[in-house]
Amino acid sequence: MDRACRQTIDSLPQQVIFVSRLVEGEAETSSWRLLDLEYADAPSNLALEEAIAGQVGEGKSPSTLRLWRNRNAAIIGENQSAYAEVRLGACKELGAEVVRRFTGGGAVYHDLGNLNYSICTRRSPSSSLGLQQTVFKRGLDCVAACLRTLGLESNRVPINTVVVRGRKISGGAGAIRWGAVFFHGSILVSTDLEVIWKILRWEQLPMIRALVRSTRFPVTSVQTELGQRIPIDDVKAALSDAFANIFEAQLVPGLATDQEVQMIPVLVREKYGTTEWNLKT
Repeated sequence: MDRACRQTIDSLPQQVIFVSRLVEGEAETSSWRLLDLEYADAPSNLALEEAIAGQVGEGKSPSTLRLWRNRNAAIIGENQSAYAEVRLGACKELGAEVVRRFTGGGAVYHDLGNLNYSICTRRSPSSSLGLQQTVFKRGLDCVAACLRTLGLESNRVPINTVVVRGRKISGGAGAIRWGAVFFHGSILVSTDLEVIWKILRWEQLPMIRALVRSTRFPVTSVQTELGQRIPIDDVKAALSDAFANIFEAQLVPGLATDQEVQMIPVLVREKYGTTEWNLKT
């Protein structure tokens, strides 16, 4: 971890200034926490996502850009059926966790070759739908700018999907909840593309009820498109630079707060680590 990230929790208030305003496509230059933090298991990573959203929404944590990865995991949207989206037998065989997130959107596969990013800022009572649309759009713009830095041109297609030569390389999902505007997504850097379709269902299962069906695209990765290995840290740097430019923000490396960390085991025990949440239909 970068030495700047090893600051004490007590130093955070002096180093991180809460975002002052982000409305209707205009952002004042502001400081955001850069949180480069991941856990070894998917339930803990998804629990931290909720903890950040809750604390930012209450004004107890600063607006945050988080960068993180999961080990083998199928991550499904809040309003999806795990049975319709994921091959549960293959997940068990390949050691992939199945975890439901609190945002919408479709099912995705995570491994250590996949870089996830999360953008969270406070929603004031006067904020309109324009704030959500601004954050979501800019999040995808950050991905496009990141890819451009790495040497790839991309296009955005509905819904919240970024493609290179017609193949999906990134997707995102978001929510306005707990007083926060939250958007997260992933970039396929060096993901095992063959495993994706062993884990996720390409075909639809008409007999299984699903509130939201995933839209399937052929997939690709940064490594596949460039024909060479790309270190995750290079992608993190490119994405962070794109974020700072597009959000007109100063990124300050920081830590999770005590409150956020304390919420993780509770949320895992009561939600993200439970069959009732993850496999509900």
